[in-house]
Amino acid sequence: MLEELPRFIDPKQLALQNAYLKGEVALAQLKRLHDSLCEIQGIVKIEWIFALDNKQRPTIQGSIQARLPMRCQRCLQPLPWTVDTQIALVVFNGEPHPNEELLIGYEIITLNHHRLSLLSLIEDEIILALPIVAKHDICIANEYQLSAEKMTNNASSNPFQLLLKLK
Repeated sequence: MLEELPRFIDPKQLALQNAYLKGEVALAQLKRLHDSLCEIQGIVKIEWIFALDNKQRPTIQGSIQARLPMRCQRCLQPLPWTVDTQIALVVFNGEPHPNEELLIGYEIITLNHHRLSLLSLIEDEIILALPIVAKHDICIANEYQLSAEKMTNNASSNPFQLLLKLK
């Protein structure tokens, strides 16, 4: 495991070397992610393998794992959100040709330069893995939330039953 991950990577060079990156990044370094978190503490772990596909294009496969301190949008209490996502990327220098055959299950990264910010790439993948609305399955602090049992009882009771008895 690397003691410190590089700030910039050259995916083509790493793919030629069949490189393996494993390491940790502090959440404090991922600035665009800060607005989605209720506190900026924790780490992100990555484990990536660089290789060439059958057409000699650089690919990146691996995983990103993190425990993100988010805020539940229902009760506004802290919510530890676990991110455990798999990535599969194929790297192109410039736009791929329209007739280019792409690998199934891979996303495309288009490079303008040979080097790529590793932190930006990690941050992009985490942002894509975030929920649209972070919320607990059951919010303890939400006193207005009805249990499933009460909902079925309320749905089955007819407010006009009392009027039938009066008639």
